[in-house]
Amino acid sequence: MSTRTPHLLEPYLPLSPSSLTLLTSVLGATTNWLLLRFLAHHLARPTGSDGDSDGDGGYGEAVDDRARKGGDKAVVFVSFMRDYAFWKEGAARLGVDLDLAINQETLIFIDGLTGLFVPAPRKATPQPSGRRTLRSGKLADIRTELDRAVDDIGSVQSNSAVNRKIVLIIDQPDSYLAMTSSQNTPGQITDMIISLREKVHAAILTMAVDEPLIESQSTTLERCHASLALSTAHEARLVLSLRRLDTGVATDVSGVLRITRGGAYEEGIEKEDEEGEEVEAHEYLYFVAQDGGVKIFERGQ
Repeated sequence: MSTRTPHLLEPYLPLSPSSLTLLTSVLGATTNWLLLRFLAHHLARPTGSDGDSDGDGGYGEAVDDRARKGGDKAVVFVSFMRDYAFWKEGAARLGVDLDLAINQETLIFIDGLTGLFVPAPRKATPQPSGRRTLRSGKLADIRTELDRAVDDIGSVQSNSAVNRKIVLIIDQPDSYLAMTSSQNTPGQITDMIISLREKVHAAILTMAVDEPLIESQSTTLERCHASLALSTAHEARLVLSLRRLDTGVATDVSGVLRITRGGAYEEGIEKEDEEGEEVEAHEYLYFVAQDGGVKIFERGQ
């Protein structure tokens, strides 16, 4: 199956200024494939000397100035659930080389999982400055590290006349909340995210919204999780939700993709520097193949 971005998803990949996009998952319907499409879109570089893309959204051998250091788009990506190797493999299937993006200073990846639970090796292999690991679970330390990453990638000289657009991606902040719920509140994590959003072009968050976590709220952790998820949806311009089929398992359908306007969507406000399309609510079916390819289609097709 082709690894190209499904055309039904393409209108939702560009991000308007100061916007927040929320990707939600449930058990059995992960957002990994969806987040990878956003990542590939915002790391994509023209591959021809004339500046035209070859359409695969990847990095090629012949690159123009914008594909070298100082491109006009950059990503700060922190994952609290998966390590760099996971995302590198997934991005490679889409034609995006994360190592190259780091070398070109268009990506900083922060591992928010392994460093919090695994002691640092005595003889650690030197890593590029674009690959970092959180070593402290304290919210203040995490905020400092993310602030530094945004400042570092923003300080790279852009080769274009416009200001560099930085996209902040935070994968599963709800997992961090679950790991530190006795130390942090949903409000504190939300405040950190709001502070970071003020420094970037746009932000993307992923979060689990399984029914027991949102509706029962019988424990402190469930109440905290629900508070974080609901407040994030209220602040989002766009919400893309994945769930399993209501009728059970199918061999040719992985689940349902629902696209809705978030609480911060403003009617009639179009994107200034992208396609400028309004967000339309839709519900599609999707199928994720073993090779990483994804098909999105209408019901009945």
